[in-house]
Amino acid sequence: MKLSHKTTDVDETKSDSEGGVALLSIVIVNWNTRDKLHDCLTSIFRYTRTTEFEVIVVDNGSVDGSGEMLRRDFPTISIIVNDSNRGFAKGCNQGMRVSRGRLILLLNSDTYVRDDVIGRMARHVISRPEVAVAGCQLRFPDERVQHSAYRSLSIWRSLFEDLWLYKLIPEAGRGEMLLGGYWQDYKELEVDWLAGAFMMLRREILEKVGGFSEDFFMYGEDSEWCMRIREAGYRIFYNPLGVVYHVGSASSDIRWSEKERLRLCHLGGLRAYAKVNGTVRGFFYHLARLLGASVRFGVYSVAAVLKPGDYYRYQRRMYCWHAGFYLWAFITGSWFAVSRSVTRE
Repeated sequence: MKLSHKTTDVDETKSDSEGGVALLSIVIVNWNTRDKLHDCLTSIFRYTRTTEFEVIVVDNGSVDGSGEMLRRDFPTISIIVNDSNRGFAKGCNQGMRVSRGRLILLLNSDTYVRDDVIGRMARHVISRPEVAVAGCQLRFPDERVQHSAYRSLSIWRSLFEDLWLYKLIPEAGRGEMLLGGYWQDYKELEVDWLAGAFMMLRREILEKVGGFSEDFFMYGEDSEWCMRIREAGYRIFYNPLGVVYHVGSASSDIRWSEKERLRLCHLGGLRAYAKVNGTVRGFFYHLARLLGASVRFGVYSVAAVLKPGDYYRYQRRMYCWHAGFYLWAFITGSWFAVSRSVTRE
């Protein structure tokens, strides 16, 4: 295994094109996840043996000794050190700007691998010209599957799901129509967007479409980017060639409570849709989400009275929160996208 980039700190305004160029650039954004980042990098270097790669870690002002650990234990990687937490989207863009590989892998710092899944995915993308962006199966450490492939955010799909209209079609067709938790992700499938924990893309995407919108600090940036990528005519695929283990929310749990994180996730979805589709359509998308959550809250409230049980009480509480959130976001205007500008290099 060769590493083509052997330096410690990187000037992100420069991109060294001399010397051997790696097939793959692995970009990892870190904020105070030192131990998990160590496990992530250890697994990459241990198991990724069939693909030449470079590793770029963007550290967002960590105060947990991440920088010292990186310089001590992984002297061959490249490091960009920010003096503050600039967010996931901006951190990924910084790393992609200095990357040199034909492929770029955006990988969360709280992931790890147990075999050469990264190498297999890289070879798969290179061998398939129609694949512009690829994702693989994500699992929690206890082997539970994390749903990471989704259909695009849309008004009709929101109502189709939230009002249970999907139950009108045969069960066999629901999964691929809705993806997420409705689909058993056992085969390759073209999808609309992928979770950003593992996202492998061709350099052409960065050059032609641009990077993440930096209007997003965290949450919503992956769906918005994938919608722009598809608008530009590129195709996104999920392929379960292997498993990447993802602890999940390692950085966000430090900063936010579970409810706050959930609020930011949903707010990110509203802003992503409005940013890509415009304020008017964003307004109606927001109304659709509010309507769906309100209807579900009402139905589960009645069900909890007629058929008492933990399931209906839990659903009632959950959709009470959802309806309250969408109402709050609607009244305060928190869902508006600031602009349609993106970062291009």
